[in-house]
Amino acid sequence: MSMGGGITGGGAAGPGSTPGNAAHGHPPMQSQSPLAGRPAPHLRPVGGPEGGGLGGGGLGGGLGETMRGPSGLRHDPLNSPLGGGFGGGLGAQRGQPSADTELPRFTMTVNGGLRGPGAVGAPAMLKGLTPELNGLLREAFTPTRPKQQLNSLFIGRTDTLKRIISAIEEERAHVILFGDRGRGKTSVANAIEKIAGQAGYLSLKLTCSAELSFEDIFRHFLKKIPSTYYRSGIDNPFASRRSFTSFNELLPEGGFSVTELNEVLAGIHATHVLLILDEYDRVTDEDFRNKLAELFKNLTDSSIPVTLLVVGVAENLDQLLGKHPSIQRSLVPVHLPLMTDVEIGRLINAGAENAGIAFAPEAVDRICEFVRGLPYYAQLLGLHAARSAVSRGSTVVERDDLAYAVTRCLQEAERGIVDSYARALAAERRAELEDVLLACALCPADAYGTFDPKELAGPGGAPPTKEALGILERLCREEYGGVLAPVVEPGWTRYRFRNQMMRQYVLMRQAHERGQI
Repeated sequence: MSMGGGITGGGAAGPGSTPGNAAHGHPPMQSQSPLAGRPAPHLRPVGGPEGGGLGGGGLGGGLGETMRGPSGLRHDPLNSPLGGGFGGGLGAQRGQPSADTELPRFTMTVNGGLRGPGAVGAPAMLKGLTPELNGLLREAFTPTRPKQQLNSLFIGRTDTLKRIISAIEEERAHVILFGDRGRGKTSVANAIEKIAGQAGYLSLKLTCSAELSFEDIFRHFLKKIPSTYYRSGIDNPFASRRSFTSFNELLPEGGFSVTELNEVLAGIHATHVLLILDEYDRVTDEDFRNKLAELFKNLTDSSIPVTLLVVGVAENLDQLLGKHPSIQRSLVPVHLPLMTDVEIGRLINAGAENAGIAFAPEAVDRICEFVRGLPYYAQLLGLHAARSAVSRGSTVVERDDLAYAVTRCLQEAERGIVDSYARALAAERRAELEDVLLACALCPADAYGTFDPKELAGPGGAPPTKEALGILERLCREEYGGVLAPVVEPGWTRYRFRNQMMRQYVLMRQAHERGQI
């Protein structure tokens, strides 16, 4: 496939989204900002006249080397004739404080629970990258661990929190929170745990693993429910009272059935128990999944004051829970979307404020365009860029700091992503494959990362060639990395990156190798 013309991202006039395919009833695509690459006559430029470019430079040296442009000299992104590859002029719109910054709350308390958001102060800026400041930056930017506090660092998930709270409080339904890695599901679960606790719920959370059985997990939960919540003698004042410490003691020795567990939970009164099972995708035992499905149904049918919030990596309910049609009416599925550019900007600027530093608007723009709505990479780029700025004695993060952060992110990428990327491009036509893979990463996508191959069309809106579509099909095959996954619908096939973090890796890797950050 011969390539000419430029691969560009959509010229983003603002943080909103571009219209989706209304004829097919699909959600609107996320707005994309310009990023140009090698010539590609068969790929329609996705975007406006800003263009920009990842162009020039060819395939640079190793990832640990200094960023270099096509001349071999150190590339100065601020004064480069290559232009602002990832720029989009969104600095004036991203990262601005929202008038609605208050987190949603449960409106009714359970048993007189207390309310009130936490707060974290921001110590004054220290000079140099001291251990204290390094710790402060890690608190402000937390890519490797979920958010624990309800404060200004918890950004962009208000609608999701409202939906979960509504399902628990108003619909009395169990909730399944799912989505790709890196979207912040555990942070949302932590927020729900704390918000529910403020409303008086007895909120308990456990991280699943393949080693833990159904009995292990629910014994763990019942040990945390004190006997003070037992309905002893309420219905029959002449019944003898049992002396015990926790609800676990009400279960029989050894194994127990779902029915026996349900009967024990039926003894709960004077509170509402919220049980959160995080990383449920780690559970591979089919018996476990069947028992959980039975428990969902039993709890709903018995109107017991116990709600389950199950959190896991998946693209649909069947992947996480298996096929159990009978429990669908008991569940509210919540598919966690990617964040918008505005939310990513607010996340970066909130972290900077808490650390006592600032990000140049252009650096925020570039981070938004690299991360494409994934908060994990926003935190990681923010952390490394902030460290770079502080280590050179500055309180403002600039584009040069971002270049360092990109290099660090590439060095720290998951081995599975690096291997898949290498297999995807292992062919004589590497340059063509790189162009198509980059075009896929730049393609406008919906809130869940799915894109339409029609957006890769050539000049004048012509549909993509058979050769280009063939490359997309090749990228779906395991022997070529399995980078993409087809989303098949009647008469229509769209695509998504199998691992959403691959999209960000492609953007950063190609920007690095082509000498344009």
